[in-house]
Amino acid sequence: MTKTFLYISFIQIFFISFCNGQTSQSADTIKIKDFEFNSWFGHKKDSKSNHNYSLLGTGFFRTPRAENIDSLISTWIENHPNAKVIPVYTFGPTMNDDPNSKQTYCWVVNNSDTLNIYLVKKGAIPGGTMQRPKTWKEMSGKERKLYEDKPDEEVHVTDKEYQDFITKIKIAAEFARQNKIGIYDSQE
Repeated sequence: MTKTFLYISFIQIFFISFCNGQTSQSADTIKIKDFEFNSWFGHKKDSKSNHNYSLLGTGFFRTPRAENIDSLISTWIENHPNAKVIPVYTFGPTMNDDPNSKQTYCWVVNNSDTLNIYLVKKGAIPGGTMQRPKTWKEMSGKERKLYEDKPDEEVHVTDKEYQDFITKIKIAAEFARQNKIGIYDSQE
C-alpha cells in the first residue's frame, strides 16, 4: 500500500510539474543571474534598496530546517542558470526608518522545475512554509491588530497559480515524510 502511494505520488509530481508551468512569466520576474541568495533570503545584485526576497512564505523564523538547506539552494541555482525569480506576494514597509523597504515571497522557477518545491521534496523545510502571507482582507480582526497600519501589499500570482503550487507542495511534503528525508529522517 505504501509503495503504491509513493509511486502514485511520484507520478503526480512528475505529471503536474511537466504539464503545468508555475506561472506566467510577468514583467516582474528577475533572472537568477541578476540575483543573490544568502540561505533563503535574497536580493537583486545591483540594488541598493531594502527590498528583500524570501524563498519561504509564512513561519520561516521558527521553522525546522535541514542542515544542508544552504547547499541545496546554491546547488539548485548553479544547475539552473536560466531560472527566474517570480514574485508571489510583496508587503512593506518593513523597516520604520525606510518607508521604501519591502519583503517579497518568491518562487524560483526554471521551466517546470521549482526550487521551492525541490526544497520541500528534499525535506529541507516543511511544506507549510511555502504558504504566502495572508492579505489584509484574509486576516481576522485579531491578526490585523498586530499591525499599526494596513500594510501596502500586492499579490503577484493568480489564485489558480497559487493553488496549483500549493497542490505540488503538498505532494512534495508527503513524499519527504513518507521517505523520511531531511527534517523527517528521525521521525517515526
